[in-house]
Amino acid sequence: MKYIRSVNGPIAENAYIVYDELSKIAGIIDPGFIELSELADKIEEYQLNLKYIINTHGHWDHIKNNYFIKSKYNCLVLIHKQDEHFIQKPENMNTYYFDGEILPVKADDYLIDGEEIAFGKSLLKILHTPGHTRGSVILYNDELAFTGDTLFYGSIGRCDFPTGNKDVMIDTLEKIKRVLPANAIILPGHGVQESRFQEELVTNPFLTGKMKPR
Repeated sequence: MKYIRSVNGPIAENAYIVYDELSKIAGIIDPGFIELSELADKIEEYQLNLKYIINTHGHWDHIKNNYFIKSKYNCLVLIHKQDEHFIQKPENMNTYYFDGEILPVKADDYLIDGEEIAFGKSLLKILHTPGHTRGSVILYNDELAFTGDTLFYGSIGRCDFPTGNKDVMIDTLEKIKRVLPANAIILPGHGVQESRFQEELVTNPFLTGKMKPR
């Protein structure tokens, strides 16, 4: 599986175009503020068939362009059921740092813990990781882990936004330590510095237990 990172918006959110190199089946993970012209250029350059919009969680900076991309490419919107309300009624979201309009969309299917998303012969597994929001997920395989706002380079996501829970995050971090492949590259929702999960296990204070979620 290949990926293209795009950093956009007022708080530098990462959107990722992911695709299978052979079939060219693609998805976009967290299309918050990605420029639609940039997305179109990449689809044309790599001759991609954009099939999925995948939201790792429902916060505004990760969902803003769902409506426009779905309207143009008729792709499937995937999100965990417990975060579906964010995309259905974004006007009810506590939009902290953003006062623009976000148009609602409906989920076409749900991200379910333990299931997989197929991009031709390439796969991404779904790991439900509540804590930052109730419906946060990580998408991963043996080489890559798209961690949304659950896990960052040297840190984790905040738990003090609506539906966040620091006690739940503690359980999630233990689950992540059991499940994520050690060699997977961590590709978070913010920040461009990359690391492998095996490095995070020994350097990230929230994974080593030196710091607690807040």
